[in-house]
Amino acid sequence: MTKKELVIVLLIFSLLLISLVAAQNETGIDKAYSCLKNKVSDRGCEDLTVEEQAFSLLALAYDSSSHADCKSALLDEMRDDDSWEGKLKQTALAVLALNYVNYNTEDSEDWLLTQKKVPSELDWFLEIDSTEATECKISYEGTDRTIKIGEDKKINRAAGSCLSLSEGSYWLKIKSTCYETNFTISCDKDFVTTLIYTKKSGSTYYVSSTTNSAPAEGETEERVNAFCLKQGSSCDYEGTLWGALALSVTGHDKSEFLPYLIALAEDNEQYLPSAFLYKLTGYDEYFSTLVELQKSSKYWQARSQNNKLYDTALALLALQSVSGEQADNAKQWLLDIQPSEGCWGNSIRDTAFILHAGWPKPPTSAGGEPTVTYCEDYSYFCTSPGSCLSSDTLGNYHCASSLEVCCRTEPVDQTCSDKNGIVCQSGQQCTGSTVTSSDTSSCCLGSCLDSSDETECASYSSDYSCKVSCGDDEESLSYTCDFGDVCCAPKSSPNRSWIWIIILLILLIILVVLAIIFRDQLKIWFFKIKNKFQKGPASPQTRPSSGFPPSPPSGIPRMMPRRIFPPQRRPMPRRPMRAPPQKSSAKDRELDETLRKLREMSK
Repeated sequence: MTKKELVIVLLIFSLLLISLVAAQNETGIDKAYSCLKNKVSDRGCEDLTVEEQAFSLLALAYDSSSHADCKSALLDEMRDDDSWEGKLKQTALAVLALNYVNYNTEDSEDWLLTQKKVPSELDWFLEIDSTEATECKISYEGTDRTIKIGEDKKINRAAGSCLSLSEGSYWLKIKSTCYETNFTISCDKDFVTTLIYTKKSGSTYYVSSTTNSAPAEGETEERVNAFCLKQGSSCDYEGTLWGALALSVTGHDKSEFLPYLIALAEDNEQYLPSAFLYKLTGYDEYFSTLVELQKSSKYWQARSQNNKLYDTALALLALQSVSGEQADNAKQWLLDIQPSEGCWGNSIRDTAFILHAGWPKPPTSAGGEPTVTYCEDYSYFCTSPGSCLSSDTLGNYHCASSLEVCCRTEPVDQTCSDKNGIVCQSGQQCTGSTVTSSDTSSCCLGSCLDSSDETECASYSSDYSCKVSCGDDEESLSYTCDFGDVCCAPKSSPNRSWIWIIILLILLIILVVLAIIFRDQLKIWFFKIKNKFQKGPASPQTRPSSGFPPSPPSGIPRMMPRRIFPPQRRPMPRRPMRAPPQKSSAKDRELDETLRKLREMSK
């Protein structure tokens, strides 16, 4: 075999390996869908829990039979009050799933809205600001109160029983019994007003997303507009996460739930709130938080006792419309740990959630339902609820993701500076997350460090990195990092490349064994290649009639003729002694006869 032929064979072999890997991934997804359909069919949708029914409907909505069965079973579980089990999370999941298959869920949305409650976990403040000293009138409950704001921004006194001086006299604290009170403000100079909130006994303050301004003698109005969703008589944080998501997807205002969800996120990390908040707000800071929580660039697990399959699916659901290595790495990890039967964790809920989050299939109409109307077919825009105003949300159009809404206007991305980011120069590294913006694809939400300023951890080895916490397959080292992070390094483990080396060795051994078994056939094959085997006798024109080569065609210069020596007479060799005859098999006789014919044909 020539070098050229060897290169071709190796190239074909490499392409086959690549195709096998790609086919393995695709087969894994198909196997998972097949496994899920079989499990749901074997148990019957009617015997699944509400969570299993909702996630199964989201994943299998593309299959008309499964679609019809799971939707019917889910509707059968709805109570007379239009809720599911009277629970927030179950009702929110049912609303998401049914809305995804174009079923009217208005009654269940109304039930969620009846569970609104003013959270007692937050403190609220009124801020009034002006570029110069001013006198302001605050009106509420039919009474006017007058205050003065000095050039140092300090307020001189309280404004009635609802508004007391607070935080060094810069703000007015709103009494908890007055959270639903309207405050009308008017000043004799140009001014702005806004609300500020914090978790009780917390040290972090958040500014409301709405700021109002007015000229001198004009008016602004402020009112605390913050709610949670209650389970029983108390706020339920996880239920509010899912409920706010379901209500935002169905066109309701989600802003009234954000203060509660944002302020208490640190106390509820086990629910991976950054995934929900990123979809609800579209803020890059929640995207950064979410990607930083990924363990070993593979999976998510908010707490050590959490189900990493569920948490990873939740993160993938939030990142569905974002192209990035974090989601790709998580999908590859899921395929790497996928059991041979196809279902993850032998769980209907987890498998359905993973498939809908990572590899969703668009729904089809079933059971006489109207044809699904896709948003982008009508030149509208599918986007996250946080990127579309409630007034621009179109409820009768469908998007590929259950967590996207159809928006009348195209979302406008902010510039890098609007996102409080910076663009790192060549040779610099971003210490935080990198996001896209309207003016660049690499907007750094941290700081830019020169290569000479890199941390001790990163400078020691390219395999070491600074993270908030190390993953299960990583260990922390003593090298320093910035911002209180820890230096993480991979634990000693066998290199994955050895797996492929072993596979290649096995394939080579198989090829060698096959070559030994079929060595006679290979001899014939090599002989044919060497002699350029053709059927029939050789053409007489292929041999020159004299000792010189034939004349070249016209226009081609004649080559210098070779020097040919006359044949020399050689002494007749002595006849060797005849070896004793050996028994030859039919196979050997066949080979000899084939070789003899080939020699005659090649003359």
